[in-house]
Amino acid sequence: MLGSAWAVGHESRAPLVSVVLPTYNRAASLERAVRSVLAQTFGDLELWVVDDGSTDETRAVVGAIADARLHYHRLDRNRGQAAARNEGVRRARGEYLAFQDSDDRWAPDKLARSMEALGAARPETGAVYCDMLRMWRDGRVSYHRSPTLTRGRWIDPATGWYQVYLLGIQACLIRRRCLDAVGHFDEGLRHFEDMELFMRLSRVYELARIPDPLVDYVQTSGVTEDGGKWRARWRILRRHGSAILRESPGFVLRESRQILRLRLGR
Repeated sequence: MLGSAWAVGHESRAPLVSVVLPTYNRAASLERAVRSVLAQTFGDLELWVVDDGSTDETRAVVGAIADARLHYHRLDRNRGQAAARNEGVRRARGEYLAFQDSDDRWAPDKLARSMEALGAARPETGAVYCDMLRMWRDGRVSYHRSPTLTRGRWIDPATGWYQVYLLGIQACLIRRRCLDAVGHFDEGLRHFEDMELFMRLSRVYELARIPDPLVDYVQTSGVTEDGGKWRARWRILRRHGSAILRESPGFVLRESRQILRLRLGR
């Protein structure tokens, strides 16, 4: 019987890229996501599937995929995506970190293109990221253009909101040392935990955009549709509000009012 953590095979040499895939009750789409990682043309990788306390057939789905680069770890209870990703990061051995979601697909050259872009980027670049194709439940496909970021900025003056908003974690390749330097995911957040991480990362490092859609971002039900987002927005504002205030006092006032309206259900 499979324990809470196991690997399909064994590799003595540390991989160059570690991919972390958190999942919770997504057995129906998980195999597609996993195989899109293992099918990368850049093969010097390991994949950690972190099962966030699933009650479906997640363990069996992963166990049926025979690949020495695939590892599985199950948390004892559902702790949220931030905690699951942090657990994967702790177990990862790679110099670079990538994150996949359990219902999305990568293009076969996603990692190869990302490694090439990071290698060509300036030394102060902490991560690269790509655009995505948005796959809607009704069959529509739309182009998701990831934001262009300015190092050190909190708020995008064109949108009036956080400049890193709509940057998908599954689109990114991050230098491990840079993630360690700014700190990992905030486990107190059940929403926007990737956005908050990018806020910290882009304050210190440059993030370079690859203007091509290398990820299929598939619409399914899940945490992004849950309620209670005002709590996450309030936590982020409390953490970073004093710094944001120096750049955009108007944003802090507007966001505080919006959070209050959401809390009151207005």
